[in-house]
Amino acid sequence: MPSSPPFDARQALRFATGALAGRISIPLSAIRGRLGAISEKVSLTVEAASPGLRLEGKAHALGAPIEFSVRIDAEGVRVEGEQRTVRIRLSEVELATTDDAPGPLADAIRTGMIDTQHPATLIGNMVALPDMVVAAEGQDVVIDLMKIPAIERDELLKATLAAATSYLGVTGIRASNDTLELQLGLLPGGVKEAALSTARAALTPAVRFLWPERAPR
Repeated sequence: MPSSPPFDARQALRFATGALAGRISIPLSAIRGRLGAISEKVSLTVEAASPGLRLEGKAHALGAPIEFSVRIDAEGVRVEGEQRTVRIRLSEVELATTDDAPGPLADAIRTGMIDTQHPATLIGNMVALPDMVVAAEGQDVVIDLMKIPAIERDELLKATLAAATSYLGVTGIRASNDTLELQLGLLPGGVKEAALSTARAALTPAVRFLWPERAPR
């Protein structure tokens, strides 16, 4: 499996400077490095397609070689209660395979039976979605970032992130010039939500102390 990209101090400094200016810029080269570590069986490339991204790849599925591409656009992170959701739109989906590729998937691609106009609905109907995917319909997939397994199983981390993001959140996501830019905004859920999130974060250590059986294993 490919190793993770090395730490880049200059990149970290640019990251911190941008955050102070109300935005965070992430080079697509960093995202490409992470994608390369996902799987040795899937080849993925990502390019800016302002304001979103275009993801292209090659893989073997059900014994057939598949080529695919999709445009990805995302809104800012919505702050509501304990949820931190982001809506991702999948469009301009293209699928292709060879003329002699075997299997039902290859046949469906060649005959145009797959509904590429509503990829989110297709994904939701075909696979068991993880808990962090709260909706998949039409072209839109909604993900609750607080249900990412590494976050959900750590109550203290979850409460701390919820409190932090209630004060400073991602209000917009845009790609251009080989960079993914996250626009930052203060109090994205309002003053009341920030106060409630802070209270939950403050009470979490006490709950873990008084009821240790509730602490994650």
